[in-house]
Amino acid sequence: MAFVKGAGILAAALALIMLMSFWAAGRAREALDDTAREKLLADGAAYSFVDLPEGTVHYRLEGPEAGPLVVLVHGFSTPSPVWDDYFTPLTEAGYRVLAYDNFGRGLSSRPDAVYDAELFDRQLAGLLEALNVNRRIDLVGYSMGGAIATVFTARHPDLVRSLTLIAPAGLGVAANENVEMLKRPLIGDWIVRLFGTRLFYSAAAEEARNAPNPGAFLAGFNRQLEYRGYGDALLSTMRHYPLTGADTSFAAVGASEHPVLAIWGETDEVVPYENATRLMELVPQAHLRSYPATGHNITFANPGLVSGLIADFLKTQDAKVTSAGMGGKPRGPLVRMESRVCGSCSHDAAEGDPFAEAPKAN
Repeated sequence: MAFVKGAGILAAALALIMLMSFWAAGRAREALDDTAREKLLADGAAYSFVDLPEGTVHYRLEGPEAGPLVVLVHGFSTPSPVWDDYFTPLTEAGYRVLAYDNFGRGLSSRPDAVYDAELFDRQLAGLLEALNVNRRIDLVGYSMGGAIATVFTARHPDLVRSLTLIAPAGLGVAANENVEMLKRPLIGDWIVRLFGTRLFYSAAAEEARNAPNPGAFLAGFNRQLEYRGYGDALLSTMRHYPLTGADTSFAAVGASEHPVLAIWGETDEVVPYENATRLMELVPQAHLRSYPATGHNITFANPGLVSGLIADFLKTQDAKVTSAGMGGKPRGPLVRMESRVCGSCSHDAAEGDPFAEAPKAN
């Protein structure tokens, strides 16, 4: 009896310690409030902020005011600085460029909300309204941002002129036992609250090795870790966002007349390149550009390549497309970083216009 009583006391003590450590970890970091934002602006560590009903959004907007508006949507954990190397080439090409931090990431608010497709859809729609955007946008999404962009295009087709997807989530992600454990109630919350910062930073540091400027990449990533709520937001996203199962939204885009460009690294271990087969089935008008020996980090590891593809696509986004879907594994030249070409995806276009209508076989 004494043993049972002692075990109960020990269990209660451990539970109390875990609860106190959970609470303390949540309060250990600075709140991302108006005072913090004013300091970030004064230090030149932020661009602009706008208040939406569910929180404040950090954004960067540059380029000629009359130019077509390109909106860049980042992925699951890395905030908008992932697009830093895209502003110069796209603005010099005549585009107005908008990048922003999704809720829970970067320097945007971490609202006490369910981080599902509806939240991020409302955020993007609200941001465009707050910035008085009165023209259709060219929407670009990377990883989870690809899912956000696809859902947005499906729900607001009249607001989007073209869609570019870079290793898009929404059709499945690689299995990860650690992620599955974090999705579990209580234990996942405790692990993320106490150890999430270290886990997320370690993963980013591994990816940063392939960035052109690892120091700048990590600085942009690490800044968001200084404020409370980042780990909780990511955990809610793991549990509620459709990183898998957004087929209906992709199919809606496929049934539309929106021009679509898909860019993928063939050794992607986060959003497997095999998903491109399903993407092309659902979005048959898409032009697929895939690259060997290139992983999920293609966006920040090869910004010159990807920004050039985007600019070329946007120049011809009104061109007719006649692809009938993905007929097999993309094929083509493999010299350095040249893209593979999908034989049935309208890629064998006339020389000098890679996104023009493919010549028909006799």
